[in-house]
Amino acid sequence: MSPFKKWWLIPFLFAASLLLLMSCGGGSESKAPGEEQPPQQAQAAVWPGDDWEVSTPDGEGMDATRLEDVGSYCEAHKCGAVVITRHGRIVWERYWGGWDESSTDNSWSMAKSMTDALVGIAISEGKIKSVDESAADFIPEWRGTRKEEITLRDLLSMTSGLLWNEDYYEESDMITMITSYDQTAYAIDRPRFHDPGDDWYYSSGDTQLFSAIIRAATGMEAGQYAQEKLFGPIGMKGAMWDTDNAGHTVTFCCVYTTARNFARFGYLFLRNGRWNDKQVVPEDWVEESIKPSQWENQSYGYYWWLQDLPDVPEDMFLADGFQTKRIYVIPSLDIVAVRIGQGDGDAWDDNAFLKPIVEAVVDK
Repeated sequence: MSPFKKWWLIPFLFAASLLLLMSCGGGSESKAPGEEQPPQQAQAAVWPGDDWEVSTPDGEGMDATRLEDVGSYCEAHKCGAVVITRHGRIVWERYWGGWDESSTDNSWSMAKSMTDALVGIAISEGKIKSVDESAADFIPEWRGTRKEEITLRDLLSMTSGLLWNEDYYEESDMITMITSYDQTAYAIDRPRFHDPGDDWYYSSGDTQLFSAIIRAATGMEAGQYAQEKLFGPIGMKGAMWDTDNAGHTVTFCCVYTTARNFARFGYLFLRNGRWNDKQVVPEDWVEESIKPSQWENQSYGYYWWLQDLPDVPEDMFLADGFQTKRIYVIPSLDIVAVRIGQGDGDAWDDNAFLKPIVEAVVDK
């Protein structure tokens, strides 16, 4: 191309570039320096207000007929309530045995996932330095002992090395703790059995220690801190976190609320810790919580389970409680599903419950 033709193109290219920039800007006002820009996902998301917006399966790209298989499974497996949301709207909701949307249930260990959220919030507020801080910084009884080596990371990943037997039916540490006047004191007194970080075994005692840690870090009981920093911001009205006889929050267990409120908590993690224009739980904390926390059990994060199920996308994670309490989160399908009700023991199959929900999605 001749030099003349090159120079002739310059005005044309400049005009085209200007038009392109104007179209990308969309005519919107620019944010002032330092003003927070919400992520694109958050800008497009639907946020529940006082009530959930109720849609239909068809309206959210799902097959209503296929979802009826969820009802059939639940009728055979003691469900009290199931709530399924997609794109931030309730698409399928059923109740059995006299339950309704105002009925409450005990979360059991689903509360552990809420304790995880509180730890992330406390770190973001500078009340806890990091997960690598010694738990003894918050538990005076451990200072000057070999338990000083136990970090918050060890507790979150259930690799503390503290002696523990998690049995719900025979004499065990679990039974002794829940019948203790001060459940946190019992957990604090457990002897060191392994080196921290060496072995994974499920321990509600590890999670109960956060009752003392959150209280020392924030000056508030964990349940009070949750009302202010977690339940309040996401609209979990009426949620009640149980306390022991000493008046301390039972952080391993026992948030009482509705299926819709449990779905709110799942939706918070689906949206990477964001609710409306507020980052309730830090996004990087959510990411850290839902990946393997240690080498021995790759299906466990920070108080979230990362189950690998044959008919479910591999990015699914869940809060799992005794007596078949579940909050399932499937980011790739933009779905939250909650199951509460009577315990179904070994008969409950997470894959069998989720398979028709996954197969109902028609706009993958």
